[in-house]
Amino acid sequence: MKLKIIITLLLTGLLLPTIGLTPTAHAKRYKKGFLYREGTQLMLNGKPYSCASFNSFQFCGCGHDYELFSDEELEKVLASLPKNIILRTWAFPSYKDNVDKLIRLAKKYDLKLILSLVDGRSSCGNFDGAPNGDGSGKTEHWYRGGYRKEYIPHVIEMTSKYKDSPAIAMWEIINEPGDVDWRLIRNLLHEVAALIKKHDPNHLVETGAFAGWAYDGYANYKALHDSPHIDVGNLHEYDYDYQNSNTIESPHFEPCLRVMTELNKVLIVGETGIISGDDCRTSLDKRAKAMREKFDVYLGMGAGGVFVWNFAKERRGCNLTFDLKDPMLKMIIDYQKANYNKK
Repeated sequence: MKLKIIITLLLTGLLLPTIGLTPTAHAKRYKKGFLYREGTQLMLNGKPYSCASFNSFQFCGCGHDYELFSDEELEKVLASLPKNIILRTWAFPSYKDNVDKLIRLAKKYDLKLILSLVDGRSSCGNFDGAPNGDGSGKTEHWYRGGYRKEYIPHVIEMTSKYKDSPAIAMWEIINEPGDVDWRLIRNLLHEVAALIKKHDPNHLVETGAFAGWAYDGYANYKALHDSPHIDVGNLHEYDYDYQNSNTIESPHFEPCLRVMTELNKVLIVGETGIISGDDCRTSLDKRAKAMREKFDVYLGMGAGGVFVWNFAKERRGCNLTFDLKDPMLKMIIDYQKANYNKK
């Protein structure tokens, strides 16, 4: 009789949460085409997944003083990318009207998006809580509750509206939170993560954090991410050009990875970049080669994704930007095709 009961429970699926799922069995609990995780590993359609890709704030419609892609140009770019590659961009309140178009195109071409819901740096028109306009960090007043006026309704609207879209890889709570006591940042991250999961249980939630140096150490960085509603930690690094060091593995990567491993969660390198262009010390070809080495290190050590800053329609002077003609883009596309096809 006991054996008959166990068999019945197995057939109905009621016993699955208690018997230790295999990756294949666990994957069946998720919708086809939706990114999810098993511990520290990103998963897609029952298989391990990792991503070498890039950022483009221009995709959201914000160009600063750069020329934007036309609708036709944007679609042509997206159509040229490998299927299931993840792209990171903004979904700030000031540019939310462009998100629908971007999600539609991403779904059409089997791409995925990390959508950052608010900017800790107050760029691209996201001036709520900004003391000095574009580029200034949010005020303490904003972190203490000012975010509930504009930001929280935006979070609810976006996550409710797009909860059923496989084109979204994960929601990013805030790009680069900082400038205040880490406890205030932790409160914000935990509150918003729970809110996102309430309105959208289908997608991963990622913090958008810098690294431990920005929060008085890695114990605090760990505390930022220890909510059960947070799936993915973040690291932003631009160490290659710091003191002309040509650093491939950032000294902040290993401690961030250790923290996320202890939490049994995923780490992504949400931003990394190398300055190149006219009259730079690093040529375009050398930059692409160095970034490939960063991909090898970070993905090889267990990062779920690495995202280069920043793809745009045009590149000017000596900076982090790369464009359609830059060898960086071809390197990323080739790397992701080879990497994802191995899975």
